[in-house]
Amino acid sequence: MVKPVNMAKVRPKSRMGKRLNIPVLLFITALPYTLTPIPYACAGTEAAPFLKIDAGARAAALGGAFSAIADDASSVFHNPAGPGFMANDDLMLSHNEWIAGLKNEHFAYVHPQSERLTFFTGLNLLISPSLDKYDASGVKTGSFFAGEGALSAGAAWAFTDSFCGGLAAKGVYQQADKEKAYAYAGDLGFVKKYENLKLGLAVRNLGTRLKLYKESFALPLTFRGGAAYRLNDMFWFAADAFQTGSGLIFAGGAEGELPVTPAETVYARAGYKTGRSRNAGSGISAGVGLKSGELRFDYAFAPFGDLGDSHRLTVSFKFGEDREYLSREKKLRRVYRKAEQFKAAEKEKQEKTDQPAPDKNKKKAPPKKEVYFMW
Repeated sequence: MVKPVNMAKVRPKSRMGKRLNIPVLLFITALPYTLTPIPYACAGTEAAPFLKIDAGARAAALGGAFSAIADDASSVFHNPAGPGFMANDDLMLSHNEWIAGLKNEHFAYVHPQSERLTFFTGLNLLISPSLDKYDASGVKTGSFFAGEGALSAGAAWAFTDSFCGGLAAKGVYQQADKEKAYAYAGDLGFVKKYENLKLGLAVRNLGTRLKLYKESFALPLTFRGGAAYRLNDMFWFAADAFQTGSGLIFAGGAEGELPVTPAETVYARAGYKTGRSRNAGSGISAGVGLKSGELRFDYAFAPFGDLGDSHRLTVSFKFGEDREYLSREKKLRRVYRKAEQFKAAEKEKQEKTDQPAPDKNKKKAPPKKEVYFMW
């Protein structure tokens, strides 16, 4: 496990002259970085590392390779362009029993405002267990709370029915006992579709520095790109590359679905992500899902070696009317469909009155002259 370096000298004191359990606090702050290999580790150089944790059981089961698929509410946390291709309102709640007793909660809502514009919002929370507090002599004096969170809101715009862009703004919050810190950031993303192939690109956490205990740290700026291929409308194969302060990380995953009834579908998923240290697991993840109507349940499992196991459970619900993206072809189909409906209505009207439609091009026959015979 990689020990944080840059924050090791920080010895925060409360107003009562008591100091916090710094080793435990720093472990929580730097925990995500301990999952990276030693050559790339940079624990303590970035703030709010919880922003790098995969959101949603489905994406986590795929190893985090989700920037191109991005077709459910969890895309709010992976690629802000993803919501632009969603046809319905989508509400997601996700709970993550993460390692070292930490709990990670996600909430996301996507609302298609029009055929091209989509609004969305997301909430990401990392809550730690109760931590011990000590005085200057090392005597335990109580406990304190430590937690982090980010609230985001944004919009996606479908330039065409195959290309979409998205932008999100977020506020980041961190608290340890009475000490609090704030930062602001933005996400930018794009998704391009080519029939069964999707490409995704995103830049996340581009913003201000977070100042905690008189020292400031940058947010975990992340560049990610990926591709996903849809096979026979039953399988997804996805691959992503992440560039962060921890180095270059690769992820890949596959998802298969099996319709059980017209309304119910079962899903199986597996994934792999590089970049973990020797004691933090192999990087393999797996999960299952069940869709019943518009309600879906997803579960993901990922072992982290000596650090323990991660269990994620996500519940999502789609509602609202389907929307249709405008394109030249769809516009023509819409006009043709309206013309056919008009012709059908005229034909039905004529059949009801039993009167054939007058032929305007037909010439009227001249009136017949009456002839009288006198015999």
